[in-house]
Amino acid sequence: MLNSTNNFFASAPARICLFGDHQDYLELPVIASAINKFIIVRGTKNKTKKIHFNLLDLNDKVEIDIDDISSKPRKGDHLRFVLYTLNKLGCNINSGMNINVSSDIYINAGISSSSALIVCMVDFFIKSFGFPKKVDRKLIAEIAYRCEVLEQKGSGGRMDQYTIALSNTIFLDTKLNGGFELLDVPFDNLIIANSGVKKSTDLVLSKLKNEAISVISKIKKIDKSFDVKNVSQSQLASYNNSLCKRSLEILFATVQNYKITIDAYNELKKEKPSLDFLIKKLNDHHQILKNNLKITVPKIDNMILQSIRAGALGAKVIGSGGGGSILVITEKNTEKNVIESLFKSGSTQVDKVKILKN
Repeated sequence: MLNSTNNFFASAPARICLFGDHQDYLELPVIASAINKFIIVRGTKNKTKKIHFNLLDLNDKVEIDIDDISSKPRKGDHLRFVLYTLNKLGCNINSGMNINVSSDIYINAGISSSSALIVCMVDFFIKSFGFPKKVDRKLIAEIAYRCEVLEQKGSGGRMDQYTIALSNTIFLDTKLNGGFELLDVPFDNLIIANSGVKKSTDLVLSKLKNEAISVISKIKKIDKSFDVKNVSQSQLASYNNSLCKRSLEILFATVQNYKITIDAYNELKKEKPSLDFLIKKLNDHHQILKNNLKITVPKIDNMILQSIRAGALGAKVIGSGGGGSILVITEKNTEKNVIESLFKSGSTQVDKVKILKN
């Protein structure tokens, strides 16, 4: 519904992937959570045709003329892509605005700062100017996905946009184009730590996506009955002579990560899920990301090693890899030691976080 006042507000959280990294772009399910780190957007309409963005944390300003929003922007220009996409979909952006943007989400660090910005801006401009159809959180997620992936020809799936727009823990069935289920996760005492190692998200995603699709395509030429969701260990072994070592690593990772995700989902559906079982699955998932998909870097490996030595129960890399952040699960009595170990191992930012349930 269009806001009747001249003051507009929107916020969106960061996200962490618990199970299923590098699965959503293969139309395989993921389990991801929104956490209590936020981007916040506040603004008012002005009497010009200029939208002024004041990016407070970056000490930067951006100005966009509303007469230019029908022209396709350059890839990576997320603010303009939000305006461009909403305009295409019939949102009547007919005046300028003065907008302040602030955030405590780590930037380019694996917790979806870009997707949070896009989801938040989609929500903000729909609140400011209305939309030609009924809007719910799923529609906001779909519009954000269109802005970030379809319009920009990105390599990701829907995990980030849906987790952020729904602000919850979700099991996302990516094959159903946004079919999701809300879950309750028994993880307390969570820590995220930023390695400070910058990464190229789309480059890492596109490389692994292309490799995985190529491997699956090769196998289906050999064995038309192949199905990632139903493959047996003996069936996997039968491909050893047909694929190179790297292809076998990617195949194993794809199959095992799917199985881990489903095992975790089934456990979370129980009345009293086993925390030990879920943490083991999270650790197993990380080992596959590290040893088979090879998306970690030495600094990330050391951060995880030191956190475990300091008493952490589990840890995994977050996001596309090649740098970024890690998620650590601790007990209350080891939390302080784990945080100290993360700073000592070179983490640039460390925060205790909570999973959102709203």
